[in-house]
Amino acid sequence: MPKIPFSSRRAGRYYFRRRVRLHDGKDIHVIVPLSTCDGQEARERAAILAAQFDRVRRTVNAYFKLDQTIDPAMLKGLFESELRHCLAAFVSEFHEGVRDPRALVAIHRTHASAYDIAQRPGTGNELTDEQRQKLAAAGHDEFAIEWVACDLDRYCSKDSVGDDSLALMAEGLGLEPTDAIIGRLRHIHLQARAEAHRLAAHFMDEDVQSAFDQEEALLAKRRRGGEPLTFVPPAAQDPQPVAPPYPVDPAVAGVEAGRDDCLFKTYHATRFSAVIPKVLRLARAAGHWNRGLAQYERVLHTFAWVTGDKPLGDYGHSDVAKFKNALLEMPRTYRPSKDFQRPFDEVLATLKVTQANARSVNTIKRDLSYMSTAYQILAEDEWAPKAANTKALDFAGFKFGKHKKVSEKTERPPWTPEHMKCLFSAPIWTGGGGHLRRLTAGAGPAVYQDAAYWLPILLYYTHATLNEIAGLRTDEVHIDDAVPNLVIKNNDLRGEDGVEGGEKNIKRGRMIPLHHEILRLGFAEYVQAIRAEGHTALFPELYLNQARIGGHQFRNIAWGHMRDWIGLHMPIPVNVMSGKQADMHSIRSLGSSFYATSEAPDLMRADVMGHARSGTNALHYSKRTKTHGVDKVLAEYKAFMARWTDVATSHLQPHPVKLLPINHRSRTGKPRLKAL
Repeated sequence: MPKIPFSSRRAGRYYFRRRVRLHDGKDIHVIVPLSTCDGQEARERAAILAAQFDRVRRTVNAYFKLDQTIDPAMLKGLFESELRHCLAAFVSEFHEGVRDPRALVAIHRTHASAYDIAQRPGTGNELTDEQRQKLAAAGHDEFAIEWVACDLDRYCSKDSVGDDSLALMAEGLGLEPTDAIIGRLRHIHLQARAEAHRLAAHFMDEDVQSAFDQEEALLAKRRRGGEPLTFVPPAAQDPQPVAPPYPVDPAVAGVEAGRDDCLFKTYHATRFSAVIPKVLRLARAAGHWNRGLAQYERVLHTFAWVTGDKPLGDYGHSDVAKFKNALLEMPRTYRPSKDFQRPFDEVLATLKVTQANARSVNTIKRDLSYMSTAYQILAEDEWAPKAANTKALDFAGFKFGKHKKVSEKTERPPWTPEHMKCLFSAPIWTGGGGHLRRLTAGAGPAVYQDAAYWLPILLYYTHATLNEIAGLRTDEVHIDDAVPNLVIKNNDLRGEDGVEGGEKNIKRGRMIPLHHEILRLGFAEYVQAIRAEGHTALFPELYLNQARIGGHQFRNIAWGHMRDWIGLHMPIPVNVMSGKQADMHSIRSLGSSFYATSEAPDLMRADVMGHARSGTNALHYSKRTKTHGVDKVLAEYKAFMARWTDVATSHLQPHPVKLLPINHRSRTGKPRLKAL
């Protein structure tokens, strides 16, 4: 067999080996076990590591050269701007009725540690043993270290600071948004956030508590010699934004063009890009957009780019159609912002959309809905229609073909009943250790009840989505009804900033009867215990400090360890065409497969799964709860679900309710996935 590049062999096992020259001129060797004796496997793994190695090396080299291209004063201004922005949000958070401010201080401390690690060039998304030891030496307990590990995974996956928003920032600063520039801007943002969290951890200090301006008191802790920080406001707050990062269409450069055909009550010569900050600000204030604004801003700038950034008065129906068609012609993985400096029509000629990389209809509808919201805001002034009660621009008026089912080549593979039985044999349900040893066999006999215990069981027997179950309120659990049930509806837990939300479609709202296994294992007693603690959330640990992250919190922290448990005992299902592995939503996919038989009525299946009904019979059937009563219909649903759903928990014994301290709940700890 030809020699395997960048590898060596010792005692029959293969190792990846690369030499690294540091910036001080010294050479070191990086050695990574490939964990195989098979030459072909070693060749494949070495090739993957070599590609990753080269990518990291390019990033690090670019990082050390960037000071030559970015003005240090600019970097300082960006740092201080982000620091101020984050710190103001953190101070507000302390005054929003947090039950335990000292617990929040500890959380800020862990976030600071995670950002400190994430901002270092070449950092992976998992804590190394050395980093864990340093965190422990700094006073972090095991729980805090696991929290840092979860944060690090999220920050390194770019969920914290997206490439699109950084590219727009670079272009607004007059910089070419290369990977190196974006990487440096991300580094500055991560540094600023680390500092903001570090300062927020001093919020309970006596001098901060007694200060009139607590934000300034915190900032004073990092000043040197009493010199105040210079503050550069973020570009998004500038009422007169800089020139857009995309060229203006020469065909519409004259502001007088189309004045006679203007669709609006008043002709406005201001270009669309100039009102984007206003749209973002008013949309947030009106409660339309409650999450981070980066995605909405990207869509608005894409619309301006596609349409040539016209004067507002020159927009018409053809521009809406052009934007919709542009979305159809952009591949799923394409990032428009990287081409903003080129004319759209020129870029369009280079884009190739295939069935494999086409954007989904739902994604296109989402972007059009963002523009529909923007129109509603501008219709109060700049885009006010000439005729009352009409739409001058209708972004919601497009009809798409019937939504195609997900291709078998890309769909998420379901779990099997055997996988679920394997999961429910884990120490979480049979007896394990403390909050970070829940999945450690032989760690102890304790069985604690929290989201880690109940969420997988509820997902398996109800076939609901993760956020539907994670976002349940205690008053949405009806144990004392004739047929005990859960009520799935929009609520404040799934929403943000006090806005109720959580369901993709109003038709998802439904009542789900509780399977007899759920009741046998003591779910009623758990609900009673949570109510006795005074919580409104069924799983309050997922909503500590009003984070409103629910299912995402569970998936990012606890579920990964549970999935590892399954992977240690049997292969995880994988779609060989796409490489997608089974995840939490795959539990719902398994539930749907239980009813994939000609004997299962389609209407019952749709109601149980929360799918939309179709046809005249379905519409008439929807009145059955009114004609025959809710109890009768729920009893029918319960019998239907019990008939077709495999029992995966018959081996489990009910245990008295035993609750961990709330900040220790749902923490599962090891194992991390290893080879079978």
